[in-house]
Amino acid sequence: MSSQTSVLGAAVRGTRALPFRLIPRIETYPQVVSFAQTLPGQASLLVVFGALYALTNPEALPLVLCLALITWMPFKRHQLVSVSTVVFAVLVPWTQLSQPVYNAFLIFAVVAIAGVLIWSATARPWSWYGRRPATVLLVGFTVWIVAISTIPWNVFRLAPIWDFTIIFGSYIWFVAYVLVDRQAAPVTQFGLEIGSLRPFWGALYTPFPNGTAYLRRIEAKNAEELAVTQLKGLKLLSWATLISLFSRVWVNCFHGYLRIPYFATTLSMSAHHAAAPWFVCWASLILHFLENVMAGAILGHRIIACCRMAGFDALRNMYRPLSSVTVAEFFNRYYFYYKELLVTFFFFPVFLGQSPRFPKLRLAISIFAAACFGNVFFHFIRNLLYIHDFGLWTALKTFQVFFFYTVVLATAITVSRLRKRKPLPAGFFRGTLCPAFSVCFFYCLLSIFAETNRQYPLVEHLRFLGHLFFLN
Repeated sequence: MSSQTSVLGAAVRGTRALPFRLIPRIETYPQVVSFAQTLPGQASLLVVFGALYALTNPEALPLVLCLALITWMPFKRHQLVSVSTVVFAVLVPWTQLSQPVYNAFLIFAVVAIAGVLIWSATARPWSWYGRRPATVLLVGFTVWIVAISTIPWNVFRLAPIWDFTIIFGSYIWFVAYVLVDRQAAPVTQFGLEIGSLRPFWGALYTPFPNGTAYLRRIEAKNAEELAVTQLKGLKLLSWATLISLFSRVWVNCFHGYLRIPYFATTLSMSAHHAAAPWFVCWASLILHFLENVMAGAILGHRIIACCRMAGFDALRNMYRPLSSVTVAEFFNRYYFYYKELLVTFFFFPVFLGQSPRFPKLRLAISIFAAACFGNVFFHFIRNLLYIHDFGLWTALKTFQVFFFYTVVLATAITVSRLRKRKPLPAGFFRGTLCPAFSVCFFYCLLSIFAETNRQYPLVEHLRFLGHLFFLN
């Protein structure tokens, strides 16, 4: 990721190689790479990977079996990825669901509709739908949510419709990426489209990585590339395991032994007008920020590690965010694939649709379209169950905290991108440590508002912020 540039974030700076590594770069050792291309080497790699993965996930066995088939039949990689994705979507959670057949029917219905949308965009690229299929999908889904939210329950039985909508909402960004890929570079090769719809290596709302075109570009083309990619995947899972173990010690030390309350607890105390001492609130907030960074690194590393084991050399989702020297760079490093989603579906459409006469205004509007509107839209439609339970208007009113967060974030990124920065000093203290500390301090304070649980109104979050600086 060090060579990757960003639109919302600044170009990621190169980092100096450390003289000592906790996990050596095994993918650069010729003997290890050669051994990983043999059948015993591949089996050993899968066993070690499965053992590490099983430490925190009970689904390690079916995952390793799928990875083994993909490893030993690389000529069928695309088809096996699709089959593995269906297995993890339907069969793996079968015993954990109260209505597995009903759930499987809804998933197949969603995949079928996705297939129709993809086929329509491919077959008629010059139609009104084929020119902007992803935009039509997002706008149509928004209209659909508004429609079913306003229909009274006594008119139609809406439970199956809401169940279908919630599941489709978990697939929508994956479908949108396939539509964008087909629109940008139509190809005749199919096979990864189904596999990229919430792929088996990690099914979040944010696609990891982003789109079938990117998967085809980064997949291993021969045995040596596959060995190197899988060794890098094993390294990344090892990092996730180490961070996970460190996180447990961290929690036991600070929240167990030192009894520093969690941020949710101090925020609740503040909301009930019984705030903890200011230094306790500061401690809980700083721990909350750092624990979020560790949790994001663990989850992202595990997903990308599985993706690499399947033969796709994807970039990390998180890469040294605490060393960022600008607000925009932190946004790029902290959650890379989510930033790419905002750039693809919100920044570029708005940026390309504006006149280039006023470049700074054009950039500012595009950043707000992505970091503010796109950010709110993504998180709002992600929680469809809340809209179902409380109604659309209540859901909009109670989203004020996160909306405030996106406005501040978009403003900070815009200022970070537009202002003329002087060259950073060469020294480590003034050139790296001080600006990185300032950026982390900003995001630490901003994390007070990065909440989507709608538990407290905006005024209570502002009250907590004021208590940190002795304002109440």
